[in-house]
Amino acid sequence: MIRKIALLLVCIFSCTFVHSRGTILYDHSKIERLSTFRIFGVVDLRSVKDISAPVVYRTLNHEGGMQITVMEVLNKDEYEGNEGMWLYVLLVSPMWTDDGTWIEENTKFLIFLPDDMAVFDFEK
Repeated sequence: MIRKIALLLVCIFSCTFVHSRGTILYDHSKIERLSTFRIFGVVDLRSVKDISAPVVYRTLNHEGGMQITVMEVLNKDEYEGNEGMWLYVLLVSPMWTDDGTWIEENTKFLIFLPDDMAVFDFEK
């Protein structure tokens, strides 16, 4: 059982680093309008630029991650017990959501980026 868990963790981390080719950013203060990057993990997606709007989709934590361009940096905040920032973003490549919905590229979403979530392939 422990071997299976260890193997699963190795596969997850391997996929993350294999698909990440550029700069890894931990300091989110460098994120600005038109920054592009990829994030991994489960992220709530809102279809309107309103933090009180309902979540319409959730991302999958898959090997490709979610590739985005920042359209607008909103405010620093706390969401679900995590410090971070709200970003209005443009999806750069299509992806599947956790409910099986296919989302096309060039779709805009409001997301919360926790301070402790690294971003990959960062470009200003």
